[in-house]
Amino acid sequence: MMVKNSSKVLNEEHWIVQPQFTNLNLRAAFSLKSISVEGLEGRRSFAKKIGFDPTGLVIPKQTHSTNVNFVSSFNPIENCDGVFTNEKNIICSIQVADCMPIFFAHRSENVFGLVHAGWRGLVYGVLENTSQLIFENGYKLYDFEVFIGPSIQKCCFEIKDDIVGNFQKECVFPARKNGSYKVDLQNQAFREMRHMGFRENQIKISNECTFCSQEKYHSFRRDGKNSGRMIGLIGSV
Repeated sequence: MMVKNSSKVLNEEHWIVQPQFTNLNLRAAFSLKSISVEGLEGRRSFAKKIGFDPTGLVIPKQTHSTNVNFVSSFNPIENCDGVFTNEKNIICSIQVADCMPIFFAHRSENVFGLVHAGWRGLVYGVLENTSQLIFENGYKLYDFEVFIGPSIQKCCFEIKDDIVGNFQKECVFPARKNGSYKVDLQNQAFREMRHMGFRENQIKISNECTFCSQEKYHSFRRDGKNSGRMIGLIGSV
């Protein structure tokens, strides 16, 4: 059973991801539309306001790939859509504008990560690669809590029948238009992670739809190339 969860507003400018992780040494945040996070300086400013040292930011060059890296330095990462670390001075970051920001926090150790999962990354294996990366670095999936942040929900994510076969049937619903379908991306991500070995009761999902909530969030599907981006951050405190 999926657990839907609404996040709490830290203040008028920021979105702090909830639920609170069991590991209180980790902090995660997700920016609202109301704060500018454009460019490197915008991301650094957001990190500083959350309480992080912005010199520790790791910024992957996202390409809607399935590549996920475990990092130990601040060097830029090409062609990457997920970042994990066990370094206390590193802050993982991603940007999204409808895609799912998926936060991972180890329950007791200083291990954490962020994954950018759009529909392409989801169906082509970004979560499979994430689970493999965690195993390869000596950790267990059931030791992680997961939060899927605000993203486009099934009310607004509509596809044509040419790609509907990529999604689990339990996550697809007929739309009003002939040949169109609505897809519950969050449920598909949840089902995949549960099957991989993440504990069901440790996966929480925001019920906020970025497309619907025009005042709060940027949305590429709604606004096209003029859309801004939201930033997700996770690190040690």
